[in-house]
Amino acid sequence: MPKTEKITYKELNSENSKLGFSINWRKPSGEISKVLLPKNIVGTKANVIVLSSDNFPTGSSSDGAAYFNVKYMIENKRLQANTLEVLAFDSAIISYAWACSIMGVKCIIKTPENTHPYWLKKAEGYGAKIEFEGVKISDASRIIDSNRKKTNFVSDVQSPITYTYHASVTSNAIAKAVEGSGNSKVVLLSYPVSSGGLSGAAFINKKNFPYSKNILIEPTSSPTFYSNKRTSNRAINASYGFIPYIHNIMGTDYVMLIDDSEAAKTLKCIEQFSAKIATEFKTDSKHVKQIVGKFGLSTIASVIGIVTLADQLHLKEDDNVVVIGEDTSAPYKDIIKNQEIEEMDVKSTIEEILLKDNFRPIIDVTGQRQRERLFKKKNDFWLRRGADDNTMEKMREGNYWSNLTSY
Repeated sequence: MPKTEKITYKELNSENSKLGFSINWRKPSGEISKVLLPKNIVGTKANVIVLSSDNFPTGSSSDGAAYFNVKYMIENKRLQANTLEVLAFDSAIISYAWACSIMGVKCIIKTPENTHPYWLKKAEGYGAKIEFEGVKISDASRIIDSNRKKTNFVSDVQSPITYTYHASVTSNAIAKAVEGSGNSKVVLLSYPVSSGGLSGAAFINKKNFPYSKNILIEPTSSPTFYSNKRTSNRAINASYGFIPYIHNIMGTDYVMLIDDSEAAKTLKCIEQFSAKIATEFKTDSKHVKQIVGKFGLSTIASVIGIVTLADQLHLKEDDNVVVIGEDTSAPYKDIIKNQEIEEMDVKSTIEEILLKDNFRPIIDVTGQRQRERLFKKKNDFWLRRGADDNTMEKMREGNYWSNLTSY
């Protein structure tokens, strides 16, 4: 049987943790891997802090969750022929391929055909085998239905370990990221839909900072949380058309829609015209260059969303807003290339998207009507796939999430 290292969440949360690989949001020095965005660019008085995943082995924030999921499957003897079959999307695909490779486990990735080639090529580079099931990201239900009875199958949208990893490790990184900045508290936290696991970090953030608000960002083209739509995002495949089993609905206060093209245009400006940005917005070039390569499309979308809400709430200089970054810019080179932006357009693009007082669709989901809508959306999907009715009801309570499997 493959061997696993004796690593725990507690060890990852230690500032003195010395591991052979970084899956705890920290740089080799032990500092939290974060970026403070220049205020001249984001146009808000609050401090905008972005947790960057660039120090993770594959550049994906899913690496840690994947590592512990593979570890769990090995320790509980769930593998068949030393093989793990995984339902994963986007950056999580390479995370599971990486985790399996370092533990000597064969990996089969189950994913739809329209998955971006970048993820597939990277996963195959780690030795994973790709098996397509369905065409669009919304076909995830087909993969779940056909594989859920296999003992060696892991679904990243269902695994409690994915949730507990982020609830412990990512939430700790958020708390550490604001130390010494402003009032050392989180006022707003922004996170993308992702697999649902990041809702664990959002839920714990509300416990660590009781007056903070969490905002979930969805693409305008696939508003599952916002309006129950079941469509696929054309740029980043961020929406599955259902609410992930491990998504803790109680961790979200707002849902905002961000247009795909706005995120792509902003990313292109950062990646290809950083010097122009520094000049036009009278910002030290080194502060702009530190952003280059750090953020993917979902992270940029979260930045746009949190800046919009920070302005609407009239946040002050002492306030801190935090964005959880999912991956780096590396996978999105072709999307960036296709944006028709010249150097002369950079100033107007940044002003229009980040600095202008724009209206963006947003709803408060803390009221009973919205909560019930989301619970119903989630329950309808998972009860049809064999979920226990009593368990689904318990997901309304904080104790359920506190007692999930963890390390």
